[in-house]
Amino acid sequence: MSDVRCPRCGGTCPPDAVFCGACGSPLPAHQPNASAESPAAIEVQPPAAIQAPPPNPYQPQPNAASPPPGAYEPPPGSYPPPPGAYAPPPSGYAPPPGGNPPPPGAYPPLVPGAKVVGDLTKWAIGLGIASFFCCGPFSAIPGIFLAKKDMDEIAAGRAPNRDEGWAKGAFYLNIVALCLSVLGICLFWGFAGMRHFWD
Repeated sequence: MSDVRCPRCGGTCPPDAVFCGACGSPLPAHQPNASAESPAAIEVQPPAAIQAPPPNPYQPQPNAASPPPGAYEPPPGSYPPPPGAYAPPPSGYAPPPGGNPPPPGAYPPLVPGAKVVGDLTKWAIGLGIASFFCCGPFSAIPGIFLAKKDMDEIAAGRAPNRDEGWAKGAFYLNIVALCLSVLGICLFWGFAGMRHFWD
């Protein structure tokens, strides 16, 4: 095969070269049947046609006509349910005593309007009782915070089923326990100081 001439600088290049070795400009594609002076015709292939994704059968088609009324009737006997079939219970229904127990891990249904004692309130009551007997302010202060948090949740409406009376009772129980324990500590140190002073 003959050498290829660069159309820009006229330098000779090997037949398989893509760029000119002298000036760096791209060389025209070499075809054995074409003359060395004229650049070879390059065929441009059209890009492959992009296929549209298949239509989603669950979405309404833009040009689809709306079905006439009654076109999609349920098969006979499927609706309404026959007499004696299961019907959902009315709202606020509670099962009768001795009925089926709830499955494991499920809470029993609440009777409408029934209030429960919150977990934080239970902890606050326990801490308040403990502060009377042994722990003093070390358990009364956390108890105050826990009861106050439950009271705030009830006041904000985020816990409508919690009993506010128990939360307030636990709050005041811990305040009384804190005051009594601080008073006891002051009296203890006062009597100890007076005894030291008189001795």
